[in-house]
Amino acid sequence: MSAGDWLAATGAVMLAVMLGGLLFALGSVVVTLRDLRATVRALQEQSIALADEMRIALRDAENEVDRVGALLTAAETVGDRIDTASRIVSKTVTNPVVKVLALGTGTKRAVRRMRAGDEARKA
Repeated sequence: MSAGDWLAATGAVMLAVMLGGLLFALGSVVVTLRDLRATVRALQEQSIALADEMRIALRDAENEVDRVGALLTAAETVGDRIDTASRIVSKTVTNPVVKVLALGTGTKRAVRRMRAGDEARKA
């Protein structure tokens, strides 16, 4: 064998080894891509399920916010009515009660004066 034949044979062996290495690397890439596709599918399914759950939770939260808003409106209305009722009761009851108390106080004073005048006449 000549040196040229020897180099050609060595080159062919090295080329075959490199080709084998490339095929092995390509096989590893294919396996990794399959795993990646499976992972992406699983992630997609989970994210879609999670998004659906989030939509349901958001609808529930919106309904609860609407309910709380309605309750607050009702509470404000009740509070306003109670304020109005207390003002009406205050105006309606306070004036007559004050007048009755003033009349009672005036009557007491008048009775005392009359008694004081009767006692002064008797003495």
